Amino acid sequence: MLIAGQERRRSVRTTANLPGTATFTSGRQVACTVVDHSDTGAKLAFTSIGLLPERFELTFGVRKARTVSVVWRRGAEVGVAFV
Repeated sequence: MLIAGQERRRSVRTTANLPGTATFTSGRQVACTVVDHSDTGAKLAFTSIGLLPERFELTFGVRKARTVSVVWRRGAEVGVAFV
């Protein structure tokens, strides 16, 4: 039974608020903010989202680019899972 507000994630999220870059297969790049992240995924915020593909490369902090898959979308926020 899930209680309201109870955490459902398998890994702990770390607040980040780091600048990031989403790179699409077309080569187009879009700036975003990595709001938080964990070992399995991240929450991203975009100022202008436009058409966002289901998979793209995400770079943030000192990490190398990682392929991500969109799990959920709420307005300008997107939840992604690391592939």
